[in-house]
Amino acid sequence: MPKENKVKSEIITAARGLIYEQGYLETSITDIMRNADVGKGQLYYYFDTKKEIGMDVLEQLDQEWRADLIGEILAPQRPATESIKLMFEWLLDFHQEQDHYYGCPIGNVIIEMSNKDEDYRLLLKNLIETWESELDAKLMQLEIRDTDISAEYIISTLQGAIMLTKLDETNRPLERAISKLSTQLNIV
Repeated sequence: MPKENKVKSEIITAARGLIYEQGYLETSITDIMRNADVGKGQLYYYFDTKKEIGMDVLEQLDQEWRADLIGEILAPQRPATESIKLMFEWLLDFHQEQDHYYGCPIGNVIIEMSNKDEDYRLLLKNLIETWESELDAKLMQLEIRDTDISAEYIISTLQGAIMLTKLDETNRPLERAISKLSTQLNIV
């Protein structure tokens, strides 16, 4: 990786960690510079504003979720039961690997920024709508008879449980939600 791209990548990585841990609004340019170990000139060479950095962080997360969750886990050729189990494992694994309970990197920004910035809201809305659409396709394959069980219901349940992991400082709410959803979907 050329040195220029490496510095930009380090800035995005530093910002991503800070935004995840303390939120976008609480993350300052100074925090990002300190964590990326770059000077003001280096940071402003790549980014004109904090918003540009934040959008790059979200676009990176968006690309990762689209590759991992949408393209791999919920891939059309993968059987529905397997896809949904893998989705649950993917979410749980991410949260079990964390040292602290910061919540969902996407969900946190949705809560914090969706009513404050239209660019953030639209990018996040598009990602969630894509997730819902792909998950709904899997639910149709399962031929779920309970019309209350939709992708929106599942995603809302998971995001709510992830929020409670922050409050409880344990993954138990997410584990219980996944167990309950698995039972409702008859994929245990």
